[in-house]
Amino acid sequence: MTDLALSPEQEALRASTRAFLQRACPPPLVRRVGAPGGDGHDADLWRAMAELGWIGLAFPEAAGGGGGGLLDLAVVYEEAGRALVPTTLYSTIEAALLIDRAGSDAARAGLLPAVLAGERIVSLAYHEEGMASLPDSLGTTATIEGEVVVVDGTKLFVPNAGVADDLVVVARDPDATGAGAVRLVVVPTGAPGVRRCRLTTFAHDAQHEVAFAAVRLPVESVLADASPDASTDAWRAVEAVRRIATALQCVEMVGGGRAVLDRTVRYVTDRVQFGRPIGSFQAVQHHVADVSTRIDAAGLAAWQAVWRCSLGSAAPADTVSLEAAVAIAKVAAGDAYVEATLMAHQLHGGIGFTVDHDLHLWSDRARASALAFGSREDHLRALGSLVAPAR
Repeated sequence: MTDLALSPEQEALRASTRAFLQRACPPPLVRRVGAPGGDGHDADLWRAMAELGWIGLAFPEAAGGGGGGLLDLAVVYEEAGRALVPTTLYSTIEAALLIDRAGSDAARAGLLPAVLAGERIVSLAYHEEGMASLPDSLGTTATIEGEVVVVDGTKLFVPNAGVADDLVVVARDPDATGAGAVRLVVVPTGAPGVRRCRLTTFAHDAQHEVAFAAVRLPVESVLADASPDASTDAWRAVEAVRRIATALQCVEMVGGGRAVLDRTVRYVTDRVQFGRPIGSFQAVQHHVADVSTRIDAAGLAAWQAVWRCSLGSAAPADTVSLEAAVAIAKVAAGDAYVEATLMAHQLHGGIGFTVDHDLHLWSDRARASALAFGSREDHLRALGSLVAPAR
């Protein structure tokens, strides 16, 4: 474990980010972009975030980024979680991380500057029905035919595909197996043969089914090919980026949990019943203290996971493994966020259960986030296999 205290520069970033989002991303905007039928995106907010450099914050300056690190980006994610920033920010950064890690020099030079400048929205098309033993269970194929690559298959739960300009599609070479079969292709959403269908979710978040029907693209659209060496690196890059995105989302969930806790403390301080603030009752204080402790613990786990991701293979031998750190953080952050919203609804009383109350915005995001990047059961199983591997 390392000292996770923020540097003066990071403290300044946190303060400026919070002040900006209080103005630019109030609950009415969140409600509007997340309403049923909405596209989950606000163009004005997107442009402002891009101008602030958030998208490229953790990318090299040579690629058009800000030259910061994952811990700097985590500062933004925590404040974004507080304000329930539309998820295009997270999905674009995840896809950009994969482009940066897996793409060739030419691919990075051609794609990253526009993405990091906010000129193009991208997302990662990863999930499929019946995904089990990866990568062999991938059903989406990318077949190279001379100077053309043909993409066939269907992806599920693709975030923000309705507004994305491009998708980074995780597919396989149908003539290969194992890690050597993985092929990453950048597919414009407007290409002939691409069909996007908004999925109905309890959180009303912008997730889509995307079908690729013999989508023919120039072979230059292949981000990482399925050759014996490059394909292995491509699959490792997919796994690495998914872990980073999970760790960052844990910090985002902690930010959301803190926002819910702060709102609840203000409410029980102001709400008077039986001639005194309800926050003066010991039972209420116990609820608040329990949730506060859980959020603090989840925060430590989440920041350690991001720190561990930032070190990669350079981590000291006596630190927790990267996989274990991310699994612990995901379980802790998901549980704490959901528990915070349940406690908040209870302490707000009847008003907290009306669907027009803003508290539901955080509740919906909490439940969706707890399932994204693997449920608590998925991560507990993974953690169990790391602690006590099968004989």
